[in-house]
Amino acid sequence: MGESLVEQRQADDKASWDAYWKVRDVDSRGSIYPRFRYYAHKAFDAPATWFREKVVQPLNNRNRLPYYHRQLNRVPEIDECGVNDKACFYEANEQYRLDKMVDGFILQTLRQRVDRCMLYNNPDHSPCAKVIEDMEENELNFFIKYGEMGGEADVRDAYMKQKHRMIWERRHPEIMEERSAKLADHKERLANGEFDYSFWKKGMFYQDKKNYEPPYEFYMSKSPLEGDKPLSKDWQYYKNVSQDPEFDKEQGKKSDFRLF
Repeated sequence: MGESLVEQRQADDKASWDAYWKVRDVDSRGSIYPRFRYYAHKAFDAPATWFREKVVQPLNNRNRLPYYHRQLNRVPEIDECGVNDKACFYEANEQYRLDKMVDGFILQTLRQRVDRCMLYNNPDHSPCAKVIEDMEENELNFFIKYGEMGGEADVRDAYMKQKHRMIWERRHPEIMEERSAKLADHKERLANGEFDYSFWKKGMFYQDKKNYEPPYEFYMSKSPLEGDKPLSKDWQYYKNVSQDPEFDKEQGKKSDFRLF
């Protein structure tokens, strides 16, 4: 029988502390005061570590109560509800709100991972390419599902948005093919160790259209608050883009800005 997750975490923690004391031992050799300080710290740490590893952790592992993550039963989605079935709509809407909350917490966790990685590796952010990629991709998916609907949107609004999106994609297959090709090229470059951050963030922060209006906080990058306002303050923006080929020709798609 394999180790539990708790036992694996305890083993990893012990290995980290063993490596720490090994580094302290090597660094303190050849000098009097650092060596004395090493032995003094070790003298205080050794009994506590022994008591924790030999007494506390075995007792906790042997008497630990099992924890079961609550799994709510899925109810019928909004597309499965009858037109006048108010109870079905209520359940589907509550399920939608729960899913949105869970997705928001997942996105928050991914952002925290990026923050920790960038702070730890500053100023070289290249080791953070994977976590940045995960965050940006999930931000986009979150925006596709919940964005541009406002804070009062319900499951019917999300269902209609999904329907309109599928219709738009079916009417513009050439655009979807180009998007798929660029995404595949980006993933291939990422697999080869070449991460282009401008694939997700076009231009500098102040050039992003969503930052023309409050809130200006960077951590609210593609939050539901972005969906509470239009992508552009000019309501005729997309109409002008479609009618005038020279209007905002680049549309913020190109930039020489690189994160690293």
